[in-house]
Amino acid sequence: MVMTNQLEVATAYIDEWGAIAPEVHRAAMSLRKQAEIFARITLHNEEAGHTLLAKAAAIVTRALIENPGSISNLPAYLFKTYKRQVLAELEKEKSHEQILVGHAEESAITGQNVCDDLDQQILIRELRRLMDDRTREVFDLLVLGHSFEEIGSILGKSSRAIRNNYYDHLTRLKKALT
Repeated sequence: MVMTNQLEVATAYIDEWGAIAPEVHRAAMSLRKQAEIFARITLHNEEAGHTLLAKAAAIVTRALIENPGSISNLPAYLFKTYKRQVLAELEKEKSHEQILVGHAEESAITGQNVCDDLDQQILIRELRRLMDDRTREVFDLLVLGHSFEEIGSILGKSSRAIRNNYYDHLTRLKKALT
């Protein structure tokens, strides 16, 4: 987990998703066990739960900055934000599973060899594993049907830059594998 394990944080610090205010960090640390249990039950992955708690802490810090005094119960607000992040991750996983199932059903209908299809799915998973985080994120969004323009809006970057970086990285992966 990127979030520091120190019990007291005197100043805000920057995490992968942005700044974390000291009071949000303390609230996150107090919710850590509860968050682990929720992640274990929901995602079957405590480590992903830690990461999502850090992401939720950055989101809540931004909310505190943008709307001072609007959050009356910080731990409850943080946990609700965390649960939304976990559920979004669960939806993403379910979406990936549905896509894979759809490909398997399509293969069965078209008479494509199921073994070839399975080999292709394994290859795609391995390639996805070799991608860096940014390329994997773009790949996942493309698989979900987003255009490069939409992905640019989501990530706050130019669609042209995202497209070029994505294809450059895929080209490097191809060269590394041949």
